Amino acid sequence: MRAFFMFLIPLALVAACQPAPPAADRVFVNGAVYTVDEERSWAEAVAVTDGQIVFVGSSADAADWIGESTEVTDLKGQLMLPGFHDSHAHVLIGVYTGENCDLLRVPTIEQVESVLRQCTDLGGFGDERWILGGGWGEWLFDDAAPSKRLLDELFPERPVYLESSFGHSAWVNSRALEIAGIHRETVVGEDGVIVRDPETGEAAGALHDSAMMLVKNVLPEMSMQYRLESVRGGITMLHEHGITAIIEPGVDEGIIAPLLELSDAGEFDVRALVSLSPMGWNAGVFDDGIYDFIAKRDQWRRPNLDVDSVKIYLDGVIEVGTSPLLEPYLVEEWGSGPFFYTQEKVNEYFTRLDAMGIQVHVHAIGDAAIRQALDGFEVMRERNGISENRHHITHLQLIHPDDRPRFGELGIGATFQSLWAYPDPAAMELDVPILGEERAWQMYPIRSVHETGGRINGASDYWVTDLNPLLAIEAAITRQDPWTNEGPTLNESERVDLETMIDAYTINGAYTMKLEDQQGSVEVGKRADLVVLDRNLFEIPSYEISDANVTMTIFNGRTVYPRSE
Repeated sequence: MRAFFMFLIPLALVAACQPAPPAADRVFVNGAVYTVDEERSWAEAVAVTDGQIVFVGSSADAADWIGESTEVTDLKGQLMLPGFHDSHAHVLIGVYTGENCDLLRVPTIEQVESVLRQCTDLGGFGDERWILGGGWGEWLFDDAAPSKRLLDELFPERPVYLESSFGHSAWVNSRALEIAGIHRETVVGEDGVIVRDPETGEAAGALHDSAMMLVKNVLPEMSMQYRLESVRGGITMLHEHGITAIIEPGVDEGIIAPLLELSDAGEFDVRALVSLSPMGWNAGVFDDGIYDFIAKRDQWRRPNLDVDSVKIYLDGVIEVGTSPLLEPYLVEEWGSGPFFYTQEKVNEYFTRLDAMGIQVHVHAIGDAAIRQALDGFEVMRERNGISENRHHITHLQLIHPDDRPRFGELGIGATFQSLWAYPDPAAMELDVPILGEERAWQMYPIRSVHETGGRINGASDYWVTDLNPLLAIEAAITRQDPWTNEGPTLNESERVDLETMIDAYTINGAYTMKLEDQQGSVEVGKRADLVVLDRNLFEIPSYEISDANVTMTIFNGRTVYPRSE
């Protein structure tokens, strides 16, 4: 016993002689800090110096890090999490695409008309004074195809381009069709549809998938100042929702330019991985342009901006029949839907991009397109071996049960927009008649993919759906409408728990961006990208998660919401 106490004496002397740590720049105390570390541990306090976390632990121990100049924030029991990652959001390009004539969540065609009448006062862009915007619901129109007649009546002289809420259809008027040169003889590939008047054969006013590019390619050029302000607005929106990192898909050179300018000016307060896509919807352009485009990426990299990713569209959307299915649609003329590429081309693209160190970011919605992507990744691994790239597939509306374990087996990320994972009556009104009850109620199998080893990423697909991660987290847990907390559930067996969805929006998102060693959890040595919520999600019913509010977003140790410092 004496020997034991003699051993303790030197330890006590050493401890007493340990110098106090240097004062931190900021210390957060009295919080409920869910760290998302390997043990999923909790803490009370966090200290930050030079934008980096230097301490995680108790409020009492945090006192050692407080000096005369330290900014101390009392969290008063609020929940602190790693900053949210949105792994698929069109924020930096979607803001200026959709901010004009906003039809998102307008529930009836009568109200759509009312909003459109107000849009007549918009200034538009360029000499032609285009009316731009979108968000209209496919379910409002027969065959998800609106007619140009209403737009012609409201805007007889001004061209109109309005994207759908799914982002895979456009509603245009006669003036826009004229400017784009679309007429009775205009043809597009299998990856696009020009909806035509059955009597005249003329374009009826709806364009699907690659056909949209015929009009998008003639839209007026937006000024750099407008693009800069749009990106600034997008970053502000991200901060308001506690989002500190995103994967921005479908980015061309025109979008990269304002990102570079803001980054060089020190105004790019978000971690972004952009997925390059110069060819838009035009599948056949991929061969000709993408590799030259990729060659420029070295000059585009910035401290908060990574460009080592390419987006490939393998299909369109189920709702207009442009996603290939393993079993035919119930709409006879749609058959099983078109493939955009042959399997051989998919194998070639994936293998070549992987060998170049490029992350492949795949758009795949139908179960046949998802299988094609997984088959392509399997061939890629056979040819290249296991790489450091973090490939992932986004949207994942229908996944055959045989393919769900393959995400884990192949190491392919599964990026779900879980805010779609509830039986929205309007969406089900579209999906059930074309898929049948059984397939429609099996959509978005998040739990099945997770439990078979797949890494789940959280994403919004803004501006197609709401940017708020808390809405998506709640929907994934309840599989009910998170706005009303009413109605049926979409396949209750696919519910996941809160921990899984927080992982999806934090550490898993960081992993997909190759940043898991730098962010995604609250740990010493990682960046101080954090979010504070006004209530503890672990202590409230799941149907109240979306009622929580972001009270503070911290980026690089600075509070960027609700105030900038």
